[in-house]
Formats: sequence, C-alpha cells, structure tokens
Amino acid sequence: MDYMSKSQEKFPRFESNLKDSNLTAALRKRVYSKLNQIEKREKELILKAVLLPLIYLCIYFFSMTSSNYVTFLFGYSCMGFMLVIIFLNLIHEVCHENLFPKKSFNHWYMMIFDMMGANSYMWQKRHIIFHHNFPNVAGWDSDIEKSKFLKVHPDEKGKWLTKYQHFIIFLYPFFLLNWFLVRDFRDYFIQFTGKGKFGPIPFREYIKLLSFKILFVGYVFVIPIYYTPFSIFQVILAGLMMFLVAGIFALFVLLPPHVNINNQFPMVGIKHTLPNSWLKHQLLTTNDLLEQNWFTRYAMANFNFHIAHHLFPNVSYLYAQEVTAEIEKFCLEQGLGYKSISIWKSLRDHYRLIKSNRVETPIWEENM
Repeated sequence: MDYMSKSQEKFPRFESNLKDSNLTAALRKRVYSKLNQIEKREKELILKAVLLPLIYLCIYFFSMTSSNYVTFLFGYSCMGFMLVIIFLNLIHEVCHENLFPKKSFNHWYMMIFDMMGANSYMWQKRHIIFHHNFPNVAGWDSDIEKSKFLKVHPDEKGKWLTKYQHFIIFLYPFFLLNWFLVRDFRDYFIQFTGKGKFGPIPFREYIKLLSFKILFVGYVFVIPIYYTPFSIFQVILAGLMMFLVAGIFALFVLLPPHVNINNQFPMVGIKHTLPNSWLKHQLLTTNDLLEQNWFTRYAMANFNFHIAHHLFPNVSYLYAQEVTAEIEKFCLEQGLGYKSISIWKSLRDHYRLIKSNRVETPIWEENM
C-alpha cells in the first residue's frame, strides 16, 4: 500500500467491546499487582546505559589503532553486533521512557541512536504511533512497509517483482543499510511533500538528520580512510561487514514476533474500523518465542517475550518474564489465544508467508 496523507486522517478504530475492555482491565490489574511484589531491577539498566556505549567506543578505538586488516574487520563486525545490543537494551527502552524517570533524560539519551546512524525522531514515530498501535495492519504498521518490492501483508497489491520475492529475502541482512541510506531520507521527503503520515516535522529535525548522518559517515568511513593504513575499498568493506553483522543479528530479533503465518494481518474496514478489540488484536498479530536463556535475557533484552511488550510497553523488559507468566495464565483462564513458538519455526513460517504472498491468493490462508 502506498503512503497516504494520514496526518489529517483519523486513526483506525478498534472494535468497541465491553467484555474485552473488562478483560483488559482485569489483566492490567493482575500484572501490576504482580509487579508490585517484585524487587526493582532498574540499576541493571543504568549500568548498561553507561557500559554498553563505552564498549562500543572502545571497540571503535581498538579498530582505529589496529594495523592488521583482519583485526580491523573483526572490530567493525563487533561494532555491528553492539549496535543491535545497544538498540535492544537501551534505545528501545528510552523510546518507551523505561530507562530514566525523567522524560527529558530519555529524550536526550535517544540521540545515541542518531550517533549510530539511525534517525531517532522518525523511528520513534514509526515505532510508537504506528507499529505498537497497529501491528500487521497494512498502511499503518510501518514495520511491514520496509520495501515497495516486498509484499508482506497478504491482502496488499503486489508489484511486478512480487512473484520473485522469496528470492529477494536473501537481501534481508542489508536492510539496515537501506534504512541508513534510503528509508530515513524517504520518510522525511514524503512528509515534506505532504504525502506522509507522520505529522509536521520541526525544521531542527531536518538539521539533526543531516548532521548525524554526516557524523556517522565521518567516524565509520572518512576517519579510517585518512588515519588507518587501510585502503578506501578495505574501509568500505569493513563498513558493509558492520551493517551485515548488525542486519543478521537484528533479523533474528525483529522478524519472529509478527511477520509469519501464525499471526493475522487485519485490514481496515469500510467504516475505518478494525475487526477486533485492541487486546485481541495484539494477541492475534503477535507471538512469543519458546527460547529462554542468558542470551535472550541479556543480549536480546527479552524480546522473546514480545506479547508482554505489546500489552505493557511501558513496563521494562527486565520484568517481561514475570509479566508473560501472568499473561499466559490469564489467556488460558479466559480462552484467549496465546502463541509461543520456536525461533526457527517463526523464521521458517516467515519464509512460507513471503513465498505464499507472491501469488494473488495466499496459499497458507486456505489452511487457516
């Protein structure tokens, strides 16, 4: 679906349902009651807020002082890994104002994301306003609008390349490069022409976009070209390796929770409404992952407990396991659907979705 001018358009409405509203209130009461019984863990986040960016900087300076290209390449690969670690553990938390008590502190800390090559202003709008409110809804969930050549929503109209999209997915690892080079600029440009959905953008944000993009290119590419013994080609290759490592790691986190055949892809109806209540919509469009270990806890920031994050976005991931336990019990008691699958099944089922969507009538829908 092409971008529409949604700044003047009302957001889609969820089905108004007294029973589901009461269920939502009951679930919230249960979860917050549980949270009040848990010892606070915010010190861990504050420690990470200092430590993780320092590790990223140390790896960068280590790479700059290396005279061995293999070591330089390894350092840039580690930087790519750390980009995702910082995003998951810190940027995502400050986006939801879960890191610092003061809103202004979270706002300023978000600028670390800009220093890492992204644009915090646009991403926060895409994530908070559109993805969290309307996951898997065509034209509203910005997370399924990554490429015009890729048909993610089964009911969207495909492009001429759609029938080959199950081959295009092998370019996924470079989606962060597309994000850095194309998507941020495209979103600003579309908004500037009046065809965007993000509302007015302050002029200072245009300045910030260009300034931080230049800063990122400067320290990742320009400085190494002039102050290391490596050639332009070698530095560019290292930068691409950084994006590749970050992209692969990010895919294992960002793809599994929503975009697969286990979840629904609702359409906005004629009266600008969605077919389910907010609670059921989140459960129908999101799944958890079965995997639980130290890596999912400390590196992936409990993204495996993704339903808890969508139902309680302002609760830190530090408590996601306990929140998920309450959600799972509540869904079982109330007959609500709760899905938890393995990461490998979710990735396989994502491929099945993309492969099926290359035809006019998705095959997998016939089996649902």
